[in-house]
Amino acid sequence: MTPPLTAADLLKVGAWFARDGQHFEITAWDARSPLQVEARAEGTEAGQAFTLTDLFAPTPVTRFAASRAELLARPGSAQAMAVDVAAVPAHLLQRAERLVEIVEAVQAALAQPPLPAANARSLTERTRQACQALPTPISLSAYYVARRRYQAADGDRARLAAALRRTTYGKTRLDPNAQHFIDTLVRRFYRTNPPLRAQTVYAIAQQVWAHAHHWWVAVQRAADAEGLALIERLLDVREPIDPLLADPVQARRLVQIPLPSRSWFYGYVRWFGAQPGEGAHTYITRHGRAEWESNLLCFDRFAEAATLPLQYVCADHYQLDVLHVDEERREPLGRLWLTVLIDAFSRAVLGLWLASETPCIESIQGALRHAIWPKTDLAAFGIDLPWACFGIPQRLSLDNAWAHQSHSLEDLARALGDGGRYTPMELLFRPPYQARYGGLVERLFGNLAGQLRERLPGATLGPARRHWHNASQGACLLYRDVQRIVHQLVVDYLHTPHRELGGRTPHEQWLAGLALMAPAPPPLTPHLERCFWRLHPNPRRATHAGLALFGLHYWDVGLAGLRSPDRQGRPRRVFLRYDPADVSRVAVFAEGAWVGDGFARELRHPDGNYEPVSCWELGLAKDLARQRSGERVPHPHAWLLHLLETRELVAQRQVEQKRIRRQVQQLRERRVDALRMVALPQRMAAEAAERQRSDQALAARLAAGTDQRAQLLDTFSEVL
Repeated sequence: MTPPLTAADLLKVGAWFARDGQHFEITAWDARSPLQVEARAEGTEAGQAFTLTDLFAPTPVTRFAASRAELLARPGSAQAMAVDVAAVPAHLLQRAERLVEIVEAVQAALAQPPLPAANARSLTERTRQACQALPTPISLSAYYVARRRYQAADGDRARLAAALRRTTYGKTRLDPNAQHFIDTLVRRFYRTNPPLRAQTVYAIAQQVWAHAHHWWVAVQRAADAEGLALIERLLDVREPIDPLLADPVQARRLVQIPLPSRSWFYGYVRWFGAQPGEGAHTYITRHGRAEWESNLLCFDRFAEAATLPLQYVCADHYQLDVLHVDEERREPLGRLWLTVLIDAFSRAVLGLWLASETPCIESIQGALRHAIWPKTDLAAFGIDLPWACFGIPQRLSLDNAWAHQSHSLEDLARALGDGGRYTPMELLFRPPYQARYGGLVERLFGNLAGQLRERLPGATLGPARRHWHNASQGACLLYRDVQRIVHQLVVDYLHTPHRELGGRTPHEQWLAGLALMAPAPPPLTPHLERCFWRLHPNPRRATHAGLALFGLHYWDVGLAGLRSPDRQGRPRRVFLRYDPADVSRVAVFAEGAWVGDGFARELRHPDGNYEPVSCWELGLAKDLARQRSGERVPHPHAWLLHLLETRELVAQRQVEQKRIRRQVQQLRERRVDALRMVALPQRMAAEAAERQRSDQALAARLAAGTDQRAQLLDTFSEVL
């Protein structure tokens, strides 16, 4: 079992990397100061300094290799997915080598000019002749299968060998009683606090298996109280096994089991972490949710259990208590939703996402994209402090929101792991109605909310204080203003000392953790970038009109091969990913690989460009077209025409709304002025009557001989 790549694996002295069209050799890198990397360009002796955040930034993509020859031999394909060669069995590598030799030999034969006498031969006949001319002849259909696999792997032997695995790879084929034995030990020892290594757990399994003379409790008899007591008795290696075998009642509950191999056990433990959500589902099916929550979940102990960066990461959403305004009319738009990922080891914020939509798939996937790669856009926000927190979380703690229970997020987690080459991300869902499990991120939200309410205009207050506060009148910040302020507050939080960290800041704690384990994020290829789009759950089939979605038809020249059936004669099924902010383009995935982008024919302009349109705009255009046509499902000749008409209608209504508001404001001002003019004589008459009453009262007192001023002077003289 090969562990995921880290920065220490890629940045060894003598290794090479390609960046901006140049090749560099690494000359110095110290794990104790992981942010600084020294390298020299090819053909020169002058050294250059790089930072870890520059090398692992999403753009430009940096390709790493152990040697210069490997760097030159590895193609810079933007959509190729890497496969760990050490994790592929040797016999599969041999099969892959054989397939590569067959395909390249036949292609080389076809590239030769045909003989004059063979001009009339078709390409199929020439291919058959080349297959028969091989040292070991093969049939034409066998060559087509080999060529299809070769093209799917882009000629990469490791990827081709990984694709040759059986369909049940990673699935258990163990005896149920032995499976129960392994699950019991994993539940008892593997996820403890502190956690034990897989090697240590397997050594414990060997000792228990040998001490029990290969006996274990039968699965059918292990659920009741007597079976549980018998399991505890077998796990106690201090007690001999012979009395149990001598008891006929207990002996009927025991069966002989084989001990799984070490490699199978390591793969089984790894499979639970590599399959997001699948490991938890399998464990709960076998042992129940109570056992899963009590033994494998440790939300209450995230802060104490985390010993490395990215080991436990919490994610949550919060609606900011600040209203923002639009760019054009400066009208209040509402409150923004903030999604944050925070590391339990360092309390550092890994990434964030700010959007006006309620928490959805784009919220968590956008925050993940911001968290995995270094932040290179801080200068645009006027921030000069460092934010060197990045990497793939090992365990991502989520609540039970509907957006988190999605195939799109699970498919993204598998794509990030790249078959085990990079850190596999495990999705953990917190129990419902248990707010304490997200205490780390909730405390951060409380801190940010207090600062936003104090500093920003347009902040909303609680119900008890709204009688003197109107947030809509004070709102004046644009979206980019709120985004810049939130980034600044987060960076300030990263550089604020924490009492729980012994006086260190979260950023300093993160840098200290990098000395133990420096993460290596995968390169942001076009394939991986499109994996962050929303996945449509239902597969699609290519028709003569293209790929249908949202009432539109998507197609491109590079997708022509999807119309033909596969080798089994079945129609090809593909999955589509899309960006809700612009559905004029979708990403097409076939067999887990990105094969290209499709564009909506109905949104095409005469110049060949495509009109960008969001999901809500398209839905509004459909509703208007349905109302005008009177059909249940409209089939317009050009969706673009209806879309443009919808936008014109929206712009017209906005102008009307603005004009009506201006007229209402003018009427209010006129009414106030009229009331003032009516009330002015009455107020003047009341003031004159009040002055007259005061003069009369003063004259009456003077006539009585009581001067208040004289009494006041007498009182002052007595006091003095």
